[in-house]
Amino acid sequence: MRQFLPGCNEAGVLTEAKWQELAATYHGLTGNESLGRRRKVAKTLRGKEREIEYPRWFDCVVGNPPYTRQEEIAEIAPEDRQYKGKLIDKALQDINGRKLADIPRRAGIYAYFFVHGAKFLRNGGRFGFVVSESWLDVDYGKGLQEFFLKQYKIVAIIGSKVERWFEDADINTCIVILEKCSGDDHRRERDDNLVRFVYLKKPLRYFIPPAQDIWEKQVARISAIKDRFMKTILAHNDLYEGDDFCIFPKKQKELWEEGYDAEEHKYTGAKWGKYLRAPDIFFKILDKGKGKLVPLKQIAEVRRGFTTGANEFFYLTEEEIKRQRIEKEFWMHQERGKWVPNYVIKSPRECRSIVVKPEDLKYRVLMIHKDKKDLKRTNVLKYIEAGERKGYHTRPTCASRERWYDLGERKPYGFLHPMIHNDRQLIGLNLSAVYVDHNLFELQPKRKYLLPVALFFVSTVSSLIREFGGRVNLGEGALKTEGIDIEKLVSVIPTSLSETQIGVLKNWFDQHKDFTHDSLFSELGADSLAEVFLDKVKPDRRELDKIIMGEILGLTEEEQLEVYRAVIDLVKSRLEKAKSFGKRKKTKEGIDIDLLVKLVMEKVGEETLGKFYHEKVLSQKALYTKSLPKMAGDVSIKQSLMGWRLYSGRQSIDCSSELEARYLKVWLEVGLDSVKTPGNEDYLKVIVPELESLKLKIDEIIAPYLNSIVNVKTRDRILHQLWVQITKGIRSD
Repeated sequence: MRQFLPGCNEAGVLTEAKWQELAATYHGLTGNESLGRRRKVAKTLRGKEREIEYPRWFDCVVGNPPYTRQEEIAEIAPEDRQYKGKLIDKALQDINGRKLADIPRRAGIYAYFFVHGAKFLRNGGRFGFVVSESWLDVDYGKGLQEFFLKQYKIVAIIGSKVERWFEDADINTCIVILEKCSGDDHRRERDDNLVRFVYLKKPLRYFIPPAQDIWEKQVARISAIKDRFMKTILAHNDLYEGDDFCIFPKKQKELWEEGYDAEEHKYTGAKWGKYLRAPDIFFKILDKGKGKLVPLKQIAEVRRGFTTGANEFFYLTEEEIKRQRIEKEFWMHQERGKWVPNYVIKSPRECRSIVVKPEDLKYRVLMIHKDKKDLKRTNVLKYIEAGERKGYHTRPTCASRERWYDLGERKPYGFLHPMIHNDRQLIGLNLSAVYVDHNLFELQPKRKYLLPVALFFVSTVSSLIREFGGRVNLGEGALKTEGIDIEKLVSVIPTSLSETQIGVLKNWFDQHKDFTHDSLFSELGADSLAEVFLDKVKPDRRELDKIIMGEILGLTEEEQLEVYRAVIDLVKSRLEKAKSFGKRKKTKEGIDIDLLVKLVMEKVGEETLGKFYHEKVLSQKALYTKSLPKMAGDVSIKQSLMGWRLYSGRQSIDCSSELEARYLKVWLEVGLDSVKTPGNEDYLKVIVPELESLKLKIDEIIAPYLNSIVNVKTRDRILHQLWVQITKGIRSD
């Protein structure tokens, strides 16, 4: 059997450099050479050169591609700016330059390995990769899904409920086994193929013995894989759940139909993760919910809260507003003849019950919808001009507006949904119409059916559905839902409800407006499957669930018990799976701090404050070191008779100008105790707005991750580690 391991070094590990070599070799062949066997000079481990012959086609392609972002491809050849683009194009094109797959540039490197490796595989050959499981559910995975469905029979997709397979890979992984079956003449064969989604309940070592040096034991190992593992999987043509694993078979044609948009006439993707992880009760709900459940986007609008571009300008406490003497029409609005503050919710932590309460919100948002010529002789104009002196108007988000200080008319939506979920069901009805920051999503049901849809999202059955609609590839146990994910979550159709059912929901809400968001484990009264009983569920939650699951969806009490068990099992497994190696220190909330920091840093990318400091500050000759006060409260800049001062709580330092104060404020907020400062005021005018804009961009990346963490000490610890990474190289200068 001819086996091809694309890009492996002598240890069997894939490398981007080897991928480059193979890509160049493949694309450098002439048409005649590509049809036969090929020769290449290679070096042995001892450095000797020898000519090797290898075939055009292989029987199998096996690999474990790097778990890195495609942005890192450029690091292989930093001197060649076009290197990454050329390499990706080569991976995605055949020998004639025809594009083989539509893989977005956001995809991980492993996606390109799939496409490139397929060029060496004969029809009927097998493809086996261990990769991140993110492609199953994220938007950029649709390109891979379409490629698999058109070019292969998908044999099996295997995931683990109990462990991560690689300690150093900070993501959840799956095994993908494919059989090449390309060409229009094989379409029916692909459509009829039965895809097995396999979810292991025991460690992989239980099914596959460790590799052995003794030949007889290695033969026995291979036999165990073929006879005990693969034959068992392929023997199941129907849904199977045992003590060892679950198998969910799905016709390949049905997967295509699920992801194909008939209106757009193209494959737009679907979430396949549910077939890997979902228990039988999930599909019972979908079956009993026919005619009652639809994707949310069909009955509601979903949008992210607004991004201001300068939170410190737009979000103020009432104390700060009064100090600036800003006129009330810019931080208040009229409701039924009364002036009401423009409350804004910045974090899911401020939503303590199912109703957002204005008295729990710290900040007010400025809504200024007038031109400057119409603001003459107002204090808000002075405030705007002060903001311009600080460079807020030059920040990208602000600069993109016609009036940089005008957030636009925006009517708040009916209820809120967070991006990051741990073990709480954080849904808040926005009855007071408060404004919403970009850390949350706003949902507005059509036709004014707010209450039925919102309460469905509060119910436990919605928690179950969210587990399969969100993204669990973060590794540290968090579940993430972007706007596109929320739109695809199924919701009850309000018009399918009777007046009696709507009335029952309204009565429940009237009696439980103070219903608080506790841990699901606490609300369901169980930490494990053995502890789950209907009478242990908190009465207020149980009462709502009986209405949603029983009266509306028609689930029996035994099926409702299955829902509770499934939620406990899924959430617990999601949080515990991240601990499967047990080496990294976890918090009480089940958060792998090192992993979370790494994930955020991947989002931040190369443009860090440390890089800015080395390129924009240390490049100057006229520098002096400025000591900063310790972080001891709110950081602010104030002007006194003696000049400008930078405050940290009650501590303060003198600054030579407002620009210097703004420059130092950034470094103080990231935890530095001293920093080199340019002495040239004109140069500060150039770099301070850039520095503030970069800091704001990083803040906005960090915020959604930190807002999901309730424990203040844990949150502060994570933030400290992030700033250490983001300012790397400064503290030692």
